[in-house]
Amino acid sequence: MNPDSARVRARDRHVHAIRSDTDLVSAVVRTASPDAPIPACPGWDVRRLVTHLGAVHRWATSALVHGRPPDSDAAAGPPADDELAVWIVDGAAALIDAVQAADPEADTWHPFPLEQRAWVWGRRQAIETAVHRWDAQHAVGDPSPIDAQLAGEGIHEYVEMGLPRVLQREQVGAPSTSLHVHCTDVDGEWLLWGDGGDYRMLPIHDKGDAALRGPAADLLLVLMGRLDRSVLDIVGDPAAAAAWLDLPGW
Repeated sequence: MNPDSARVRARDRHVHAIRSDTDLVSAVVRTASPDAPIPACPGWDVRRLVTHLGAVHRWATSALVHGRPPDSDAAAGPPADDELAVWIVDGAAALIDAVQAADPEADTWHPFPLEQRAWVWGRRQAIETAVHRWDAQHAVGDPSPIDAQLAGEGIHEYVEMGLPRVLQREQVGAPSTSLHVHCTDVDGEWLLWGDGGDYRMLPIHDKGDAALRGPAADLLLVLMGRLDRSVLDIVGDPAAAAAWLDLPGW
């Protein structure tokens, strides 16, 4: 498979996800009170979630278009409550235009410990939007599941760059135990372990002190602190699994 064509197909999937999930967030805004709490994000309400997501979309668009850290006014807003539903869609539309216009392998700027390529922004924003869409829908009813393939990408992103940032932020070492994370509905396996406090990860099938098994969407939402770990099949040493699952959220 041509890696460039694979990146283009991934970009198209990410664009579709950003568009559809943003439309669903907008639908929540049109029917829910802006003051409705977001249980998955303690202390947040619908207004704050939408303001956050819309600002992130605008900030990412500026970074991708200009190839440098955005100016302080790149994420201007938020508007009045009665304009939020349109504002969130408008920001996503500009982001989609920027993602579609960029060669996935083009040089750009982003703040993540990955290669400085445009494809990173499409994936990051698709995952960000999907998780916050779930948050918004969960606040008012039963949320639609996150697409399994996108959730698998979200797990990889989390164990590749999310967990290292958590450990650095909290100034703690990686657990001394090892954890195998295994998607049961799409391809995706990872082994996480601590090496003298340093974090290590490989996307491989290997036995750990404990294993987490489940659908990719459930795994992602547990790792992101949205679902209780009881929805997963936890195999092996429960204390080893807890050492990883008890780490603060990203």
